[in-house]
Amino acid sequence: MKRFSVFFSCLLLCSCSSGGNVLKYGFLPGGDYQYYAPIEQTDLKKTKYNLIISDERSGINKINCSDISLDRNTELEGPNGFEFFKNYCRAMFKANNGIIESTSENDIYIKLKGLSAQYYGFVFVKIYGLVEFEVVSKNLSNTYCSEMKDGDNDAPLKTASFDTRKGALRKMASGTTRRALEKFMHDLSH
Repeated sequence: MKRFSVFFSCLLLCSCSSGGNVLKYGFLPGGDYQYYAPIEQTDLKKTKYNLIISDERSGINKINCSDISLDRNTELEGPNGFEFFKNYCRAMFKANNGIIESTSENDIYIKLKGLSAQYYGFVFVKIYGLVEFEVVSKNLSNTYCSEMKDGDNDAPLKTASFDTRKGALRKMASGTTRRALEKFMHDLSH
């Protein structure tokens, strides 16, 4: 019982956030997001790709694979979240033996539709990472969507993991993005 009281007190203290239009959870612009290595490597065989990545999140409040509304007041909104996603795409191509070259005629259009990480629930809180993007190329047209919660097999956080609010949200955003990008890499290679 004492452990529960201490845990609940810590959770309550960590839950404090400021109101208004400032970024929630004490986030600072920029940020330390991890780009996780792929769990399952895909060999893109040194194929050259021209990535054309756009941010099309404006006006979108939900992604297709989740019932959770996207939190539109986090550090992932605007240019910081878009840069994170764009850099993660590039890192994933390189990690899977792909070459990014702007002069390649193998154009891949990647449209970011949603990106968020948030807490959901009361008392038994789950941490979710949410991402959706659309890919269009001459050989592939698909939407990739991922809702990851702590405790999922490939999640960076397990159900009883202990982390700061900021750290936990950033890890889940990175984890869910990795999951969706891995599926994209797999589809692209076949």
